Amino acid sequence: MIISTPFVRGNERIITEFPDALSEENAYLPSVAYIPLQQQGVELKPVVAQGDSVREGQLIARALGESSAHVHSPIPGILECYRPVPMPDGTTSTAAVVRLSGSFDIIGRKEENYPWEYVSETEIVRVLEDKGVINTFSDPVPLVPSLRKARQTGSQSLMLRLFDPDPTCRLDSLLVKSRLPSILEGTALIAKSMNAGSVYILYNTKHSMLPATSELESLFPGKKLVQIKCPHIYPSGNSEHFKNILKKNPEKNQTSPVMIDPVCAISSYEAVVRNHPVMYRYVLFSGPSLIKPAVLKCRIGTPIGDLIEECGGFKTTPSRIVINGLITGNSVYDLDTPITAYTKSVHIMDHDTCPEYRIHDCIHCGLCLGVCPSHIDPMGTVSGIRKDSFTDDVKSAIKDCQHCGCCAMVCPSRIPLHHIIHEAGTRIMEANR
Repeated sequence: MIISTPFVRGNERIITEFPDALSEENAYLPSVAYIPLQQQGVELKPVVAQGDSVREGQLIARALGESSAHVHSPIPGILECYRPVPMPDGTTSTAAVVRLSGSFDIIGRKEENYPWEYVSETEIVRVLEDKGVINTFSDPVPLVPSLRKARQTGSQSLMLRLFDPDPTCRLDSLLVKSRLPSILEGTALIAKSMNAGSVYILYNTKHSMLPATSELESLFPGKKLVQIKCPHIYPSGNSEHFKNILKKNPEKNQTSPVMIDPVCAISSYEAVVRNHPVMYRYVLFSGPSLIKPAVLKCRIGTPIGDLIEECGGFKTTPSRIVINGLITGNSVYDLDTPITAYTKSVHIMDHDTCPEYRIHDCIHCGLCLGVCPSHIDPMGTVSGIRKDSFTDDVKSAIKDCQHCGCCAMVCPSRIPLHHIIHEAGTRIMEANR
């Protein structure tokens, strides 16, 4: 299956190829899990000592603030030690090393079915926080702070995106096909927890896959339901795109909506309905250098090398292993890099599709300027960043950048423009804290 996605500006297209059918399988349990204590936000406080036994789903690290979420053990076993591990985003984090042993408390047991419709909003929020649910709509953040803020400010609209913001990362679309009932129920309980008055469901397929209106209304009682078909373009599905949609529809205008994706909705469903903490992720494994592409339900902390081996291993020597999409993702160089709560896809690229390249000086072709959906000057902004000249124009451009990667894709000099701008924005935010 070949998918062609046009840019919002310019005549460029993103051509992606995927197998027509992908199997969805349970991955083998890791014999050793490397569970990062800093999957987003600040590092957490360990609550289990070295050498102690841990149960499946037991809390092993507690969040110290609103920027982080609690971490639980995905397997039962012995916590052997804490040591640094490479992360999918290129950083390093301390990880709890748990060796598998003992009995399971969740696998093989009868699944719970908690009647969340009859409990209070505050109880749902408490469960979501205790289970460590994070929102992977954009940069990974804990879900609960945004729900509390929405209740405090009166911004009571919820938006669910049913497609992939990065067309090379097809996980969200695949989950919509296989797990739509869980996604909708997870969205419904989130809507109740924040007392949402309106729920916007956005899709970009030719026909909506949603159930009949009467069934949706029974799932979202008392909520205003709005279905919006988004154009099949890139970038589409990020926060700026959704805000523009609301601005163009005055009757649907709601400020600062809470925006979620299928992964967040499924995590919320599992946390509240099934009483499961965040212990696993669905991850898409694909690429021309992989023998058997698949969607694996894998435990957090499983090394990606083990999962690649489960997919048959390498067909050819890989040139790069890219996490979370070829456009906005990151390359990893260590097969011991563990799956985290924000991992969505792993692409195994060969040398034909992803050859080695060098970064050259800008040739002033203007291609980046012509494709930028935010109408900023990417190379001019990067020049200011490199000179450490953060003028008002440079700061404004950094703020307006959507980090879509369009500029880097068309750059003949292979300058990683959006990565440089994103890193500069991160430094500015940290300096202002």
